[in-house]
Amino acid sequence: MSLEKVINNCSIENLQDFFSYRNSNFSIIQEDYSNYGNENFSEIKSIGQLEFDEITKIKFFYIETSKELNHRSSKKLQYDLGKKIIKDNNIDAGIFIFYDKSTGNFRFSFIYVEYLGIRREFSYYKRFTFFVSPSLTNKTFIEQISKCNFSSINEIKEAFSVEPVTKQFYKELQNWYFYSLDKVYFPSNENEINLIRLITRIIFIWFIKEKGLINPDLFDKNKIKDIVKDFYEDKEAHNYYNAILQNLFFATLNQKIEERRFVKEGNFNENKKEYGIKNLFRYKDKFLIEKEEDILKLFENIPFLNGGLFDCLDKEDESNKIVYIDGFSRNESKKAKIPDYLFFEEKEINCDLSKYGLEKKCKSKRSYRYFTKL
Repeated sequence: MSLEKVINNCSIENLQDFFSYRNSNFSIIQEDYSNYGNENFSEIKSIGQLEFDEITKIKFFYIETSKELNHRSSKKLQYDLGKKIIKDNNIDAGIFIFYDKSTGNFRFSFIYVEYLGIRREFSYYKRFTFFVSPSLTNKTFIEQISKCNFSSINEIKEAFSVEPVTKQFYKELQNWYFYSLDKVYFPSNENEINLIRLITRIIFIWFIKEKGLINPDLFDKNKIKDIVKDFYEDKEAHNYYNAILQNLFFATLNQKIEERRFVKEGNFNENKKEYGIKNLFRYKDKFLIEKEEDILKLFENIPFLNGGLFDCLDKEDESNKIVYIDGFSRNESKKAKIPDYLFFEEKEINCDLSKYGLEKKCKSKRSYRYFTKL
């Protein structure tokens, strides 16, 4: 019984099948706890239990939400309900699946009790929980829970702990960074700092994308091939970074919504009024979409962030000459170039990073989607 089946249909039956598959000692015991229901939670049932020894028991609960459940939904309300059920019924620990039928989204939470003398202390509500949605990759949830056999409280704690994922995250990120260093071009020739800046920007974008504030089509490999010219055709293709990410960084997140538009095309005399302006859309010729207004629709409703992270660093120096750092330019020699495959190739490769003081045999996932989970 795969966890993906639960993600696509979080029914009581599928959950019971999954837990039984992971641990043959899982007992299917369905009990009604509807007396705990309120305006936020409707159907509340225990769906099974595990006993680890004579005194330690963990029960599994299925709870339907009455209101939409998303990643912003109050974890505290859900935690308080689970904590009350555990406390009132003298349970040692509980797995709580809060399910929203309307969206298929659910929250998978673990709440447990530690005994400090005669005092009971409950686990922290923000730590041991996953938000899961059929529309997301749910990579961390799948990786962590698929390898859990629910054989002990400690094993379950480890499955919910982000520390192993965090270590793996930074190792993969490190390898991707060093692997990419000599494959990207920035006009300032400062690949090291520019690549770090790119990673920082992308990670920040992941957070606001998770809040539903950025069109997911901008990161969908199958959708991008119908948006960007020559996308991912060979190792020389690099239109994605210019057309999508640079326009997202500098012309969208760094520009007021009502002022977003394309820079005027033409020679210097025809567009000299916009010379040096770095928060207008560029690269119309890199899009398969013909009309400017249709291109802008891809970026509509994305908020304007009045901060420095997405400020284009191509600036005039003291002699009024533009110094190109980010390379947001239509001039080929001044334009930053990052191959599409560095963003979208998903295969692991072996690479020698010994010249950077790392292992001679390293593995790198050539995909920023690994470490941003876009």
